[in-house]
Amino acid sequence: MVEEYVEYAGRSEPRERWLRALPLIVAALIGVPFLILAIRFSLSVAQTAKYIFDLGTSTWEATGLVLLSLSGGFCLIAYLVCLFIGSRRRTWRWRIGWAAATVLVAACLPAWWLVAGFLSPAG
Repeated sequence: MVEEYVEYAGRSEPRERWLRALPLIVAALIGVPFLILAIRFSLSVAQTAKYIFDLGTSTWEATGLVLLSLSGGFCLIAYLVCLFIGSRRRTWRWRIGWAAATVLVAACLPAWWLVAGFLSPAG
């Protein structure tokens, strides 16, 4: 009896899978500090929002405060969605594109807060 090696469709070597996942792994590691900043800022806004609500605010100000306090969660969800979609793509071009999108999604809120004056560069 002769044994034959059969390669299954869609099956790849473990080393090749790690190599294909490398852009997403690097993007995830680069994005973590930005996510931490975004979530910390959102928590600080949420903590101060209670006192601002007690002072009395308009509907638009209250809406803005709620959105600011939820923006870290939105950033985290978008970060995870980009990583998930990127992990499902097969070509390098798509994986690198979704890895770049992951870093941009994680960094957009801290960068916007820095430009808008909510955060200082020194911390």
